[in-house]
Amino acid sequence: MPAYASEDPDRTATATPIEYKSSPPSPATLAAVDERLRPLDADTPHSPTPASEAPKRVHLTQSRKALLLFLFCLSQFIDVLCYSAFTVLAEYVSADLGVPITQQSWVITSYAIALAAFLLFWGRVSDLYSAKPVFTCGFVVLGLLSLVISFLPDKYSFFVIRGLSGIAGSALIPSSYRLIVGCFEKHELGRAFTIYGMAGAFSNIAGTILGAVIALIPGTGQMANWRWFFRIICIVILPASLAAQRFIPNLAGDEAESASANPKPKWRRLDLPGALMMLTAITLLILGLTLGADHGWRTPDFLVPFLLAFVLFPAFFLWEAYLPDDMALIPTKTWNFRFTVLIAFSPVIYAWWSTSQMSSVLIWTTARHEPVMIAAVRLLPQGVSGISVGLLLAIYTRLVARPRWTVIIGQLFGVVGYVLMVQPKRYDASEYWPFLFPAYLLGSGGNSACFNGISVATMTSVAPEMAGVAGAVLQTAMQVGSAVAFGIQAGLLTVNPGGVANPGNVHASYFFQLGWSLLWLIGFILLYKPIPRVAAEKKDAEVAAAVEGGEVAETK
Repeated sequence: MPAYASEDPDRTATATPIEYKSSPPSPATLAAVDERLRPLDADTPHSPTPASEAPKRVHLTQSRKALLLFLFCLSQFIDVLCYSAFTVLAEYVSADLGVPITQQSWVITSYAIALAAFLLFWGRVSDLYSAKPVFTCGFVVLGLLSLVISFLPDKYSFFVIRGLSGIAGSALIPSSYRLIVGCFEKHELGRAFTIYGMAGAFSNIAGTILGAVIALIPGTGQMANWRWFFRIICIVILPASLAAQRFIPNLAGDEAESASANPKPKWRRLDLPGALMMLTAITLLILGLTLGADHGWRTPDFLVPFLLAFVLFPAFFLWEAYLPDDMALIPTKTWNFRFTVLIAFSPVIYAWWSTSQMSSVLIWTTARHEPVMIAAVRLLPQGVSGISVGLLLAIYTRLVARPRWTVIIGQLFGVVGYVLMVQPKRYDASEYWPFLFPAYLLGSGGNSACFNGISVATMTSVAPEMAGVAGAVLQTAMQVGSAVAFGIQAGLLTVNPGGVANPGNVHASYFFQLGWSLLWLIGFILLYKPIPRVAAEKKDAEVAAAVEGGEVAETK
C-alpha cells in the first residue's frame, strides 16, 4: 500500500505519493520541504482561521489527543447506543405510544435508516468545508432532539423526530474519521482507529444491558422509563459537545479550497441528488423487508419497495461514476480493489450482533417470560468477549495493521457461534451454558476482531484526504447489512406458527445467518489480497525509520 504525503504531519498536505528511505535526503531537499510546509503548533493560541485556510493536519500534545479520542469514542458509543438499547426498550415505547406490533421495528429503524442514509452526505460536507463544525453541530443537535423526543406524546411525532435525530447522529461518524486522520500521526492511526471502532462495538454489545437498566426505572406517562433514556443522553451530550468545540482544532476539509481555485459553489458540489437517491434506496429496502416480514414475501407490500430499491442502488453508483470526482459523494478514485473488497464484506459484521441480540431477548422475555434484566445479563458474555478482543488489538496493533488472518479467524469464530446457537432444542435455561454461553463468547469475540480488522484496513487502504468518505461508506455498508439481516430475521421468525416461541423459526433465522457468514468468509479468503509479506516488512521498517528520524523524500 503506498503511503501519502498528507499522512505525515511534518510535511506536505497534498496527495503526492512519497517514499520513505533509510538514508536521509539531502539538506537542500529538507530545506525546500520545510520552507514550503511549516507545521502549525496547535497548542499555541491563535486566532480562528477560515476553513479554506485551516491546516489539514496539526501537532497536538498526547494529553489533548487522548481527550479528543475520548470525545470521538463517546460520540460513536452514543450513536450506536441510540438503536442498540432499543432491542429492549422498543416494547416500552410501543406500549406507551400505542405502536402496534407490526410497526414495532420502526422504533429502531426510524433512527437507523436516517443514520445510514446521510453518512455519505456528511462525509462530503466534511471534505468540502470542515469536519469540526459538522461534528460539533451534529452532536449538539442530537442532544437537543433527544430531549425533545423524551416529551413526545404520539408515535407519529416520535418516528419523525427520531429520524431527524438519526440525521444528526450520522454527522458524527464521517467527521470523526476525518478528524482522527488530521489529529493523529501516521504511526498512531492504527491504535486510534482500533479504539474508536471498539467504542462502537462495545456500544452495540452493551446497549442491551443499559436498555435493561433503564427499563427498571419506575413511572408512567412523561416519567416512563424510555423517556429517561433520551434525557440522560441529552445530559451526557451537551457538555461533551462544548468540550468538542473548545478542544478540536479547526481542520480544513481536503476540498475546502478558495473560490478562485474552484469557481463552482460548494452547495452545488454536495451532490444533493446522490444523497436523495441513497436515502430513498435505503428507505425502500428496509421498508420492503419490514413489510415483507409483516405481510409476506410474495405480496406487493414487499415486492414494490424492494424492486425499486434494487433499481436505485445501481442507479446511484452509475450517477456517482458519471459525476466528476469533485462533485460526487463517492469519488471514483475511492474504489481501489482492496477498498472495494473490504466494503463488500463489511455488512456481515453488525448483522451478527443485531440478530443474535434481538432473537435472544425475544426468546427469554417473550417465550420464557424472564425479566428483561435476566435476559440482558445472559448476553453479558458478548460484551466481555468483544471488549477483551478490542483491548488486545489496541495493544497489539500489528494484528490489525495487516488484518487478513485476523478477519478470517474472527469470522470463523462468528460461524462457530452460529453453529452453537442452532443446537438447542427448546432454548430454555438448561441449554444456555452448554450451547448459548460459548456461542456468545466465541462469536462476539471473533466478530469484534473482524470489525476492528476491517475498520483499520479500510481506513488505511485509501489516501488520507478520502478518510471522511471512506469512513462513511464503511459505516453505511455495516448499517445497511444490519438492517437487512434484521428484516430477514423478522420474517424467518414467523415462518411457522408460534413465532419466536417455536424453535424451528429460531433455527431458520440462525441457519440463514450461518450460510451468509460462510459465504462471506469464503469470498473474503478468495478475493482479499494483502500486501506481499516482504514488501510489507520492508515498508514497516521504512516507516519506523522515518517516524524516528523524520526522514522523508518525495518520489520523483
